[in-house]
Formats: sequence, structure tokens, C-alpha cells
Amino acid sequence: MASDVATPRLRPSELLTRQERHSRVRVIDALVGGKDNYAADREIAGTIAQVLPGGFDGAKRLFTEDFWFRARVCRMLISRTKVFQFVLLGVDQCETSTAPLHEIIHLADADAVVVYVEPELDSASHALIDYDTTTNDRGSVVRAIHDDIYDPALLTRLFDNASVPLDDSEPVALLHCATLPFLPASTHTTAADITAGQIDTLPEGSFFAASHLCIPDAAADSAAIVKAASVLKERSFGARHFLSQAGIAALFAGLPMVVPSPLTTQLKPVACSKWYPVGPLLERFAVDDFNVGAVAHKGKPWPFA
Repeated sequence: MASDVATPRLRPSELLTRQERHSRVRVIDALVGGKDNYAADREIAGTIAQVLPGGFDGAKRLFTEDFWFRARVCRMLISRTKVFQFVLLGVDQCETSTAPLHEIIHLADADAVVVYVEPELDSASHALIDYDTTTNDRGSVVRAIHDDIYDPALLTRLFDNASVPLDDSEPVALLHCATLPFLPASTHTTAADITAGQIDTLPEGSFFAASHLCIPDAAADSAAIVKAASVLKERSFGARHFLSQAGIAALFAGLPMVVPSPLTTQLKPVACSKWYPVGPLLERFAVDDFNVGAVAHKGKPWPFA
């Protein structure tokens, strides 16, 4: 469970959180038992935990598996495609690995270009200091950009920004994982509209990966789960943290999905832990079905027949 005492890194006062009242990073930190969060974040985290099997323990597993889903997606694209540009929306929200995602990417391809985009100023500032190669003189290319990941026109700005090393004539891997469930209601747009706009800007041959919290069809009749999700929406000022499985499929704007496992031919989002796992799943966790993800290709179905 999240700590009762918050020790934020940059914001010394509870009053300052009003500047970023809806903080994806702080809520996830509270869900996984971190200390960089405030009472309002812990309240939302507590309500999310009520929806998830296993409560806070389930939440920690869920976001850990989301991280490894992203890592497997990037490794697969490096090994089996010509993609070398990765746009990661949202910095790593919690300590789920000994290495951040860009280091895992560069272990597979030292020449890959990685661009983090983070809307929350605190997290963007930390990424700029810790990750960005323009400030630390490391060899592989990493950029950290402070911008709105919920803007359909985001990629247009990135491609037009001379300081961002992206080539719009080459395919890009765009990852929107553990981000869309925290879309502020104040944006007055839907997650599907956001992803449709960003996908439209991607060069042909690109890949789009996304994950989202989900109330599984099998659990949809659970009165306790539905009630908790409704309360969560009210406390989050209209934010939709959970989508139906059909709603999550709509995030891919009709792009052909990549088969998620050698064990199936169904082209649909699956639990993140089940997307090409590195080995057999020796134990089943009910919480896994509450966060699903998929990868889609902008172009003809991939792998090509």
C-alpha cells in the first residue's frame, strides 16, 4: 500500500499540486507503493485498487507487466523490422526494472533513436536530467520532451521540431502505454480521437502499441467492480480510467493488429502479460486481464504473408 507520508522530489507543498491536479505519474506511484504522491493521488489510487483483484498488490503486478509488455514490443520490432525510431509517450512511471526502457532498447540496437514525451513538468525535468543525451553526453540518442501526449497533433510538432531527431520519411514505433487511462476529462476529447490523430501522422510502415485498463467481459457483471469504477470516474472529474474491451480495440483506428502470441490467430488486445511472454505462464493472476495491450501496423497486415 502507498506510504502515508509523501516525500515528493520537486513539489514541496500540497498546495502546489493544484498546478498538476491530475497527475498520472503520482497516481501510478501511489498504486505501486511509492512515496512521490499526495493525499488526492492516494484517494484515486485507492479507488482503482478496489476495482482490481489483489488491490494494491494486484496494481503493482499490473503496471510491472505493462512495462515488460513495452520492453517485449521494442525488442520484437528491433529484431524483426527496420524500425529504429521509438517515441515513448510518458516516462517510466515506477521502478519496475533495473533499467529504464531506453536502455533496454539500446542493448538491442545501440543506434536506435528514443524520444520520451512527458506532459508533467516534474517528470519531464527528471527525464531531461537523467535520460537526455544532450545533457549527459552519452553515446546513444535519447531525447526527453515536455509536451502534451494527449494532443492528436503531437507528432506533427515533433517532426517539425529541428531539435527532435525524428525522420518522418522512416517508420516510427509509437508507444502509448499506461497513459490513456489517465486522460484528463478537461481535454474534452476521447482516447480514440487522440490515437486516431497521432496514428494519422505516423509514416507508412510504422507501428503503434497501446495498453489500457479494462474491465474484462467476464467481470462486467460484478456489481462491486462496476460500482467502484463509477465512483472512480466521479472522483476523477470524469476521467475514464477503465474502458471496455471493444473501446480499447477502437484505440487502434482500424489498423491491422499484430498476432499477440504463437498460440492464437485472434487479432485483438490481450492481457499485457500474455503478449509474446518470454516463457510459459506458470501461474495465472486474475488482475492481468484488467490491463490489455496490442500492437498494430500502419500498412498491410504484418508479418507479411
